[in-house]
Amino acid sequence: MRHLAIVFFFALLIFAADAADVSGNWTGKFKVSGAEEDTVYLSLKQTANEITGTAGPSAEQQKPIQNGRIEGNHITMEVLVPGGVFKFDINLEGDHLKGEVVATAQGQTVKAQMDATRVK
Repeated sequence: MRHLAIVFFFALLIFAADAADVSGNWTGKFKVSGAEEDTVYLSLKQTANEITGTAGPSAEQQKPIQNGRIEGNHITMEVLVPGGVFKFDINLEGDHLKGEVVATAQGQTVKAQMDATRVK
């Protein structure tokens, strides 16, 4: 039994070493097709596969993240705004978080591409 516990412990260490860690602050741009760019600021905390924190257009304007998950380098999360929701479907690609963000509010849906880098 002790041997099994040791093997399990080392397996957890190996998994943790391979897992992406996106904790920290990220800043970047939203690009909506045919529209001007907008800014995005994410303050993320990762615990195992759960992502918490805040997101918004700037460090001063933030809303809490809900349903945040990371599987490998793939992240999904939601940010509720008055009358709607922003749904993030993004990936960690090197030192960038990139992917699609779908905003739904007041019966309208807008899709944007996001590209953010970690604040150093």
